[in-house]
Amino acid sequence: MHRLTGSVPVPLLLVLLLAGCAERPPAAGPRVPATVAAGRVLIDLPVGQKAGAYEWGWGCEAPYNDVAWIAEGGIDRILADALRDGAGWGGLALTPGAGRVLTGRLVDIDLSLCRRVDGDTRKPIGTTGEGRVRVDWEVTDPPGPIRHFTTEGMGETDIPALNGKYGIIIRNATADAARRLAGLPEFRQLALSSPATGAGSSTLPPPLPATGLAPSPTQPALPPAAPTILDDNPDTADDTAIASPAAALVRWGSVTGVIADAKGLVLLPDTGANLPSPLPLMMADGHVIQAEVGGRAFGFVLLRLSAGNWPAIMVRRQRPGVSQLLHRPDGDGGPVAMVAAHTGPARSQGADVPSLLLDLDEAMWRDPPWILVDGEGRLAALRGPRTLPGDPAPYYAPAGVMAHFRAITPGS
Repeated sequence: MHRLTGSVPVPLLLVLLLAGCAERPPAAGPRVPATVAAGRVLIDLPVGQKAGAYEWGWGCEAPYNDVAWIAEGGIDRILADALRDGAGWGGLALTPGAGRVLTGRLVDIDLSLCRRVDGDTRKPIGTTGEGRVRVDWEVTDPPGPIRHFTTEGMGETDIPALNGKYGIIIRNATADAARRLAGLPEFRQLALSSPATGAGSSTLPPPLPATGLAPSPTQPALPPAAPTILDDNPDTADDTAIASPAAALVRWGSVTGVIADAKGLVLLPDTGANLPSPLPLMMADGHVIQAEVGGRAFGFVLLRLSAGNWPAIMVRRQRPGVSQLLHRPDGDGGPVAMVAAHTGPARSQGADVPSLLLDLDEAMWRDPPWILVDGEGRLAALRGPRTLPGDPAPYYAPAGVMAHFRAITPGS
């Protein structure tokens, strides 16, 4: 849809809906306190503009018509909650009363709706579907300049809301847009820096040294990485992680990557997007670093950081055994998958790498984790091609993927 610019910041939309119906993304771990307070999310959509349509689909009843935007009360608090929730999912805790204030303006919306009916009785159940929103964000930091950001978000619900409306979809999409905002390196650096002072300039976190991370007085320098090779011997008990799995995670926008080698090799899911060079990555501690693209294979991108001793995760040398339980790298909750079977060769062979099938927790079927670790925190599985919900999910053995990248990328 084309971008719309109205000027009426009026409280609009559908009545208050139960937030419990929302489908929430996985928790991002501990929230980092930000020097930004949550303001309002205003609506900048002209009444009567096309906001989407009721579509044909399995279990969806006619009529299949376009829908127009209309203003109703109660949306202010709904979207304000969505802003705070979304920032929290992105790992930021917006600080009430902070001098900086984050406000949003909803400027575009596109809904794909379904008039859901019961499969047996054919009685109407309510409205389900999905939607996309675009939000223009502003951070006011008197006497400093206003900072502008724009993100899009996707939201959906498979459970009809109590009042039969589609406001819960908009709330979920707005929360997703706020989550993506919290993942932008530029916004995160701003949110974690000191507020502006008299001259209007912010005190940003100190830059990283060119040689990598400087160890803190309470944290010794990290040991060099162990080689990530795939052999036929079982894993030994002295395989210790170079860093905690969460400390090795990096982000580019809403995409999460992992430092898989202390020399500065990073794996990132390949979304097909054109990657800038250099590529800004945000580390777990909030620092922004630059990376160069090294290669693409198996649905992943290899990135290179500058030479240094980086907080890398230990890569498991061998595939986890059948029936072994795997976890999310952020350590949130218990096991989410179990190894069901081994597939592919036992060792890397050119473009064919060892892989495995995982039985996932039912909550993971919609969006399977792209990386999983074993009970010792070692990188154990990288998500391969998508599969149907409920089927065993194909994953690659990370040591084989890293070995392939080293073979095709000089200097790795």
